Amino acid sequence: MRSLGLCVELAGGSTADGVGLRTTSCDGGPAQQFMLNFRHDVAGGLADKSVDVRDMLTANGSPLPLWTCNGQDNQQWSTS
Repeated sequence: MRSLGLCVELAGGSTADGVGLRTTSCDGGPAQQFMLNFRHDVAGGLADKSVDVRDMLTANGSPLPLWTCNGQDNQQWSTS
């Protein structure tokens, strides 16, 4: 995933629930690999966990931590 010409990665390469995402220079490492799976979760490449909108917040700039996939709306993403 890219944002503002930078790549999104798991902070510190951690896979713990609640670890934040950050933008940094792109290096293609595993902490920067994500995929949109069949459940519409954006899953981190290092762990079978989902990018989650913390506390189902809706404001711009809401935190996006990695979290165990739970199928709730705050973990559902699309490409359109």
